[in-house]
Amino acid sequence: MPFPPVAAPVTPPRAWPTRRHRGMLAVALLGAAVGAAAGTIRGDLFRDERYRIQVTKPASWHFVPGEQASSRAREALPEGVRSGQAAAATLLVAVSEAPPGTPTRYPGRVTVAVEDLTGRPGVDTLELYAQANLRTLGNLLQDFRLEGPSQRVRAGGVAGLRAEYSGVVARPEGPVAIRGVALHFLRGRTGYAIAAVAAAEEFAARRVTLQQILASVSFLP
Repeated sequence: MPFPPVAAPVTPPRAWPTRRHRGMLAVALLGAAVGAAAGTIRGDLFRDERYRIQVTKPASWHFVPGEQASSRAREALPEGVRSGQAAAATLLVAVSEAPPGTPTRYPGRVTVAVEDLTGRPGVDTLELYAQANLRTLGNLLQDFRLEGPSQRVRAGGVAGLRAEYSGVVARPEGPVAIRGVALHFLRGRTGYAIAAVAAAEEFAARRVTLQQILASVSFLP
């Protein structure tokens, strides 16, 4: 699919976001969530009828249901984010290169999260929603940077925005340099944040597989 760039890349501000939005970004782009939802997993296909979205995975990768992925990811977050209780985002599913429960430092993964934007001001358009999330991500990660301008994409007829980023995430076992791709979609007042992330030194080797999973995302009628 073509990815023509939008007008300008997003530059994150220095101000720290609220705890609620920091928690929300952890959900959307780092793979943690306060809430989790139950979709249907059948073989290599995940489908969520409520949010009308589906994603497929390679046979060698693994689905991690939202509740399990949420719990594991939250344990790895900084205390200031982990203790937040008001985040509205919900992690639907994660796709991981490592089986659930495998002790690995930072396996490649794709996370699919949704958020009800009804009570969130300033995110009335797709561009504003994506920019707000990227600004908050810039405050959540150390050494955050956007790797080029945002690009327009489509999935199942729904318009979205794609941005690549890099940074350093704090983990209990020590900081980890990461690189990721963030996709944002907007359907009515529901925001979809889909992220593909890997350790920076492994991202190039995982890029094709991560892109394959991202390309499989489809919105149902």
